[in-house]
Amino acid sequence: MFIKKITNRKAKKTYITYRLVKSKRVNGVPRHITVLDLGSLADLTDEKRKTLAKRIEQLASNQLDVFSGIGLYEEIDELAQYFYHKLMKKQLKKGEVETEKRVGRELVEVDLNSFETVEGKEIGGEWLCHQAFEELGLPEFLSDNLGFNKNLTALSLLSLIGRMLHPGSEMGTAKWLNENSAAFELVWPNSGRVDRNRLTQASVSLYRNKDKIEDYLSGGVENIFGIEDKYILYDLTNTHFEGSAKGCEKAKFGRNKQKRNDCRQITLGLLTDSSGLPKRSRYYEGNIGEVTTFSQVLDDVEKGAKKGKNPAIVMDSGIASEDNFKEALKRGFDYISVSRSGHKDLLEQVDRDNLKSFQNKNKEEIKAQFFDSTIEYEKEGKVHTQKERILYVETQTKRHKEVAMIQKKRQRFEKGMEAIAASLEKPRANKTVEKINQRIGRLKERCKGIGEAYEIETQQKQGNIISLSWKYKQDNRAERKAGKYFIRTSIQADQEELLWKLYRTLGEIESSFKVLKSDLDMRPIFHQKGENIEAHLNLAVLAYFIVSFIRHRLKQKNISHRWLEIVRIMSTQKCSINTIVDSNEKTIVLKTCSRAQLKTAAIYAAMKYKAVPYYRKKAYLDI
Repeated sequence: MFIKKITNRKAKKTYITYRLVKSKRVNGVPRHITVLDLGSLADLTDEKRKTLAKRIEQLASNQLDVFSGIGLYEEIDELAQYFYHKLMKKQLKKGEVETEKRVGRELVEVDLNSFETVEGKEIGGEWLCHQAFEELGLPEFLSDNLGFNKNLTALSLLSLIGRMLHPGSEMGTAKWLNENSAAFELVWPNSGRVDRNRLTQASVSLYRNKDKIEDYLSGGVENIFGIEDKYILYDLTNTHFEGSAKGCEKAKFGRNKQKRNDCRQITLGLLTDSSGLPKRSRYYEGNIGEVTTFSQVLDDVEKGAKKGKNPAIVMDSGIASEDNFKEALKRGFDYISVSRSGHKDLLEQVDRDNLKSFQNKNKEEIKAQFFDSTIEYEKEGKVHTQKERILYVETQTKRHKEVAMIQKKRQRFEKGMEAIAASLEKPRANKTVEKINQRIGRLKERCKGIGEAYEIETQQKQGNIISLSWKYKQDNRAERKAGKYFIRTSIQADQEELLWKLYRTLGEIESSFKVLKSDLDMRPIFHQKGENIEAHLNLAVLAYFIVSFIRHRLKQKNISHRWLEIVRIMSTQKCSINTIVDSNEKTIVLKTCSRAQLKTAAIYAAMKYKAVPYYRKKAYLDI
C-alpha cells in the first residue's frame, strides 16, 4: 500500500488530499484501488507520508513493530493508529450484524496467538443516552423542525452525551469522545473524530434555539409520563466565572451562594414541575434581585399552561415579596411560599397543646397549626380581597441546624470582640469612643443576626474606651425563632400535612441545582464571550432535561441512584474491536459489545430499553 496525492479544482481553487491505495489487476489491467481517504495531511512531508503508509500496513497485517524507537515513527504513530481503526470500521460496515446472541455455528481454524484487542471503549452510558434521545424524538426534532443538517445534529447529540457522561471543557469532552467513548458508533458512525471548536459550534446552535428545544422536551416528557402541571416550582441559583468575563454583559459581582464573592457570576432561573422535571430556564445578571424576575416567570408559565388551568407557583422566600403575591393573584395564579415575615402576632396565638403533629419521610416529627388571613390586590381598576392560609411549622431537625448556625456566628462574633478588647491594651491604638463603636458596628454587620443578642458594656475615660465586656442573652430573638417558620398560600387548604408537603416539593428544584452544579459540572465557567457563556449553561440545562427524564423513570422502578452513580454503573459495559488470523493468513476483525452486568441490565429493564446496541460484527481485513 502507498499514499497517493489527489488534486481537486473547484471554484478556481486547488485542493490537495491524499488516499491510501493498493495496486490490483482488474481484468488484467493494473489499477489503484482506494483503501481509505486520509484527508489533507497538511503537516506531513513526503518522507512522513511514506512512513505512515508502512505503519498502517504493518498494523493491518499484524507484523512486528519494526519502527519502534525511531523518532519519525513516534511522531506519526498516533495518526497511523487512528487510520488503522478507521480502516477496520470501514471493513466492518461490510460485515453482518448478528441480531441474536448466537445464530447457528461458524467454525474457523485460527491462530490463537494472533488474537489481539486493538480497541476498547465505553458504550453503556452512551447507549442509555442514545435510546433516551430516540424515545424523546430529539434527533428528528433537531433536523426536521430546527433545520440542523446531519453533521450539526450529530455534533449536538455528542455535546449532550459529553455533558451527561464526562462533563468538562470542550477540549476535555473532545478528548473523551475521541479516545474513550464509543458514542460515534451510535450517533455519527461515518466520522471518528471531533474537536473543541465543532463542539462549541454545536452548543451555540443549541443555545440559539433554546426556547424551542425546552418547550419540545418539556412537552415530550409530560406526554410520556402523563403529567398534569398542577404545581410549578421556581428558584434561582448562581455560578461564578474563573476569569474577568468582561465579554459578558450579565457577568456581575453579587452575593454568591458558594461564597465566591471575589468572582463575577451569572444567575440561572429554573422552572420545574413538582417532580423536579425541568420546564424552562432563563439567565440573568449576577447581581439581579430575585424578586424582580417573577413577572417573566409568570410569562413563561402562561405560555405552557392550558387555558383556564394556571398551576400554583411554589417559591422560596427570596422571591416571595408582597408585590409578587399580588401580581400572581392578579394574573390568576395561586402561590405557596415560606413567609418573609416573623408574624409576631401569630406566634403569640400558637396553641402549643393542640398543634397538629405528623411525620416526614425520615420519620421526624413536624408540628403545625393553621391561621387565616387576607391579602388585597388590584385588578382592572378594582380592589379584590383574597383569603390566605398561613401555616405555622416547627421541626426539631430545623431547630438543631439553626442552633448550630447560631453557635458558629457566636464564635465569630466573640472572636471579633476579643480582638477589639485586645486592641485596648495597645498604647498606640485608636481607642476613641467613635472608633471602637465603629468597629463593633462593622462586626455586627459581618455577623448579621447575632449581634443584637449581646449586651455590650464599655467604660470610658477622657473620650476613650478603656474596657469592654459583653454577655450573650439566652432568650433572644434568634434562639426563639430557631426551628420555626410560616408558610403562606392562596390555596384554601384544610390539611396541615398536605400543605407542608406541597411546599417541601421545593426541595426537588434544590436537587436539580445540585445535579446541574455537581454531576453535570455547570460551575465554574471558564468562557469569556457572552454567547459562549450562556451556551455553556444551556447545554448543562438541556442535559439535565434528559438526566431528569431517565432518573424519574428509574425512580418509578425503585432505582433512586444519583446520576453519577448511574454513569458509573453504565460504564461497566464496553465495546471492543479484536483481530485474529485464520489458517489462510487472513485477518478477521470482530467487533463485540460486552454483556450488561446485573445492575446495568436492571437499568435497561427499568427504562424498557435494549441491553446492547449490537452483539457482534465480523469482517475480513481486505488490504
